[in-house]
Amino acid sequence: MINKKALVIFGPTASGKSSAANKIAEKHAATIINADSIQVYQDLRLITSRPSIEDENKVDHRLYGFLKGDENCTLSKWLNLVKKEINLSLDNNKLPIIVGGTGMYLKGLIDGISSIPKIPNSVIEETKHIISQNGLDFIYKILAEKNQNLKINPSDTQRIQRAYNVFVGTGKTIEEWNLKNKKIIQNLNLDIVIQEFDRSEIYRSCEKRFDQMIECGGIEEIERLLEKKYDPNLSIMKAIGVREISKYLNNELSLQEASDLAKQNTRNYIKRQITWIKGNNITQNSSIKKYI
Repeated sequence: MINKKALVIFGPTASGKSSAANKIAEKHAATIINADSIQVYQDLRLITSRPSIEDENKVDHRLYGFLKGDENCTLSKWLNLVKKEINLSLDNNKLPIIVGGTGMYLKGLIDGISSIPKIPNSVIEETKHIISQNGLDFIYKILAEKNQNLKINPSDTQRIQRAYNVFVGTGKTIEEWNLKNKKIIQNLNLDIVIQEFDRSEIYRSCEKRFDQMIECGGIEEIERLLEKKYDPNLSIMKAIGVREISKYLNNELSLQEASDLAKQNTRNYIKRQITWIKGNNITQNSSIKKYI
């Protein structure tokens, strides 16, 4: 087995992470492992810019397009899966290359995960009831009162529910549990690369890419997704592109309006990714040049 080392390529949407990973994989025996929480879904190859079939045939890609739309890829689930894939890659004398822009996944990979006890179903159901009666903002304010440094987006339903369930079910905040984090793979050295980018350039790249998605069948892809009648609160239904094009298909927006809105929401998401990188003090300790 090679040394227990993995390469992490992280950065905002459209910053060239996948392209860099493919170039490295051409020079090294490698496995490219997904760290994007939306690219896990089977139903959305185009809208989520998953690697092409051609790229997947050239290099071993893992954790892309494996999940049904009515499932969520939680941090705990992803860490268990990525641990398996990293170990499998190392056992086969391959370099694991973890690629993506989901900060929660990267943070969990670097810092580990806490051993939060199983939350009783009664607590989970009561949380859903409270939200249905009082709204998501009600429990968000409770969490914010308990934690002055709460770092959850006020509209992130899944994470807010999880944080509230943990607090009610254990009497401790998630942040308190995180102080007891355990690394998923002991003695694994991570070479971390924050992909270089120019903000205005990746904005232009995202706009061009969205137009290409539409031209290549993005609308039809979303039509097929909507036919499955998934709960609108599921992660897949909140993906950028899905929400906006759904409004076009429901005659709420013109195609131009839906496209413009999707592009703006993508820019906003990129801003949040950049803010997250700065706010979480993710430190680069390697470079792409080292591998190419």
